[in-house]
Amino acid sequence: MNEVSPELLEQLRDIHAAVEPGWWPPAPAWWILAALLLALLLWLLRLASKCWSIRKRRARLLAALDRIQNQFDPAAPANEYLSELNRLFRVVAIRAFPGTASSRLQGAAWVEFMRSLLPDGSNTESLAALETGPYQPEPEFDAAGLYAVAKEWIKRYG
Repeated sequence: MNEVSPELLEQLRDIHAAVEPGWWPPAPAWWILAALLLALLLWLLRLASKCWSIRKRRARLLAALDRIQNQFDPAAPANEYLSELNRLFRVVAIRAFPGTASSRLQGAAWVEFMRSLLPDGSNTESLAALETGPYQPEPEFDAAGLYAVAKEWIKRYG
């Protein structure tokens, strides 16, 4: 048998633990998890931004409705009041239903379009004033009911 020299035996070390791995660079699974979390965060930010812009737009439309209510007296020149409300209804409809022909509807078809989109419990009888009211010299209508329907229309589709 071969004799082992003492110098070679001194070079041998006992069993020892491996060196702890460093924290950088992370394992591939951590990179994937970080990318997924970043994508989720971006999606949540986009969703929050969209909700915020909808809320802001509805607040602007409700403020415009209040300005119409304060600026025009429904009893005095009622056709001006009705035409401004009708314009506000159309602004909301064009924004909410861009692919439909809602911007071209007139008279009874316009009123029926709005009635079909409001829930059954709504006071939609007051919408009939928008059919011919802006064109009549002295239209009769329920101003409070029409204001309530306009507010509901804006909150629902604005």
